[in-house]
Amino acid sequence: MKIDIITALPELVTGWVDNSILRIGTSKNLLDIRVHDLRDWTSDKHRTVDDSPYGGGPGMVMKVEPFAKAIRDLRTKDSVVIMPSPEGDVYDQSVARSLLTEKHLIFICGHYKGIDGRISNYIDRMISAGDFILTGGELVAAMISDSVCRLIPGVISDIGSANSDSFENGLLDCDYFTRPPVFEDHAVPKVLISGNHKAIENWRKQDSLEKTAQKRPDLIKKLKNKK
Repeated sequence: MKIDIITALPELVTGWVDNSILRIGTSKNLLDIRVHDLRDWTSDKHRTVDDSPYGGGPGMVMKVEPFAKAIRDLRTKDSVVIMPSPEGDVYDQSVARSLLTEKHLIFICGHYKGIDGRISNYIDRMISAGDFILTGGELVAAMISDSVCRLIPGVISDIGSANSDSFENGLLDCDYFTRPPVFEDHAVPKVLISGNHKAIENWRKQDSLEKTAQKRPDLIKKLKNKK
């Protein structure tokens, strides 16, 4: 999979790319992740990427021209251009799975009051991380890239582990434990050290259901509505 991230603050993303689990994916040639400085597509000597909004009001608006130029230069027939935005579909694991089928993702990262509204003519999809405010789209682009790329076999050494994480089946994952068997009077559930794999599997399913019902009952409701 190829990913291009266009941002006016590339240093916010390059550290993540160079130090996350995705570095292993790129070293194995399973991923091609590139971070681009939006200012490379500006045409004035000050490399301007924002301006005051038409109609007045507080804040600044990111200019459409450099983004449009960058998208044209990077887009191929296989590209999907994504803009993190509160207007988009709320991101979840099903969206991650759908993006896994794409060959090339291009993320554009806005700031301030957002990108000039005409950007909608150059993108394919908006995705929201949730109903809260961030300073820019870089964190969302990194988050989506991480959650999609970790599903590629070989990026994580044990793909079975990734496929059993929370939300893969619509539920929270069960609790997991490791040595020591007892810590400060808190013991590991006996079934997990019983050697009975069927009983362990049943315990994990039940723990997953109970935890989800207690902490995220909305997920249980969502699953029931799908049936």
